[in-house]
Amino acid sequence: MLEFLKEHRKKIVIIFLVVVLIRFINLVGRDRDYNKFEGLVIDLLRPGFVVVNSIQDFSKGTLRVILDYKSVKEENEELKDKIEKLNYSLRQIEKIMLENHRLRESLNFKKYAPYKVVGGTVIGHSADNWSNILVIDRGSKSGIRRKMPVVAKGGYLLGITQQVTAHTAQILLINDGNFVAGGLVQRKDSRNLGVVKGQTQESRLLMNNLSWDADIGIGDTIVTSGSQYYPKGLPIGKVISVSPDNYGLTQSALIAPFIDVRKVEEVLVITDFSTKVDLLEPLNSNHQLEGERE
Repeated sequence: MLEFLKEHRKKIVIIFLVVVLIRFINLVGRDRDYNKFEGLVIDLLRPGFVVVNSIQDFSKGTLRVILDYKSVKEENEELKDKIEKLNYSLRQIEKIMLENHRLRESLNFKKYAPYKVVGGTVIGHSADNWSNILVIDRGSKSGIRRKMPVVAKGGYLLGITQQVTAHTAQILLINDGNFVAGGLVQRKDSRNLGVVKGQTQESRLLMNNLSWDADIGIGDTIVTSGSQYYPKGLPIGKVISVSPDNYGLTQSALIAPFIDVRKVEEVLVITDFSTKVDLLEPLNSNHQLEGERE
């Protein structure tokens, strides 16, 4: 027994002190006077009370930090979600505002061009490098057929419809190598005619078959000359250079299109232009303003 006590005396002393500490901690807060022995022991154990109290305060503080962190994290997640939703709403509002602006420009075209038109949104582009085609979300159900002229904002010629399904239509763009349209120098003292062709690998159009003495120069506006497929006066582009062609028997002109086909998002398909309205006069003042802004 003595050997056991000697061997485990440190553990026994610690257990005794813990028991005593617990016993006297339980005395704290009781509504009675301590006897001398209890008062002496409590005074001796005061440092222990301080340590226990510090441990309790630390535990409470740590628990509070953990709980607060969890609460703050949840609030941050909620705020992030709200911010993301607000950003999405702002992006949608900006998109709607831009669409409204483009639609207003399209409506301006409808005001001075009394044609039947169908509006469409671009939903696809050609996947190869040998053709320039757009796909829109309107088709035969909306009155669109093959070989109908298509314009973009401002009434600029964009192309002509090609393949048409019930709900989609392909548009052959003016810069495609297969695109051909009759062109006319808009200037009143010229009015020379030529043929405008697309160039697949270029962002420019070529106007040839101009007579050798055609009055055409840099800065002239080229519009459609009118045919069974195009009304007269749709703006195509501006002349940026003129050169002799076919050993000087004719001339050719390089034209910069008014519209960047890569940035088109909404279009108007002209489904009927049987009114035969000449757009040259109203378009003339319109393009002068456009040129001034550029």
